Amino acid sequence: MSPLKNINDGNNQGGSAQVQGEVGQQQPRVNQTPVICPNCKKRLSERSALTRHMKIHDSTTKIFKCMVCHKNDQRQKSNWRQHVATHIGQEIPPDVFAALDHETKAILTGTHGEMNRIIFEERLVKAEAKRAKKDKKARRSKHELSFEEL
Repeated sequence: MSPLKNINDGNNQGGSAQVQGEVGQQQPRVNQTPVICPNCKKRLSERSALTRHMKIHDSTTKIFKCMVCHKNDQRQKSNWRQHVATHIGQEIPPDVFAALDHETKAILTGTHGEMNRIIFEERLVKAEAKRAKKDKKARRSKHELSFEEL
């Protein structure tokens, strides 16, 4: 039996998830009762969110791990790709980069088919600005130390 059949979705008086107003425009959700996870009691806004959420309770779900920082175990590949993209522009040691799988390398180098080139370039610019700010702060801190030593 599916765990979704035992879901407490309130008093079952919720209206449709979205109401069409003018053509092409979506109105706010009306009378949408939250759904509650039967395992951890987390409240979610809609049934599709609960379906995604249930993966965290399923030990058979594939887990995607970041091979760059070894953090953020993801159960959705799209979330894993988004996390890996946070490393774009970072200095990754050559031995770590060499050990990465093909898809991770493609995301980090901007050659991944699902990575928008504009977004990749924006992330590179942000990473460079962050690195420059960090370097400037380090130089200023070093200068302050040498000044105090005088």
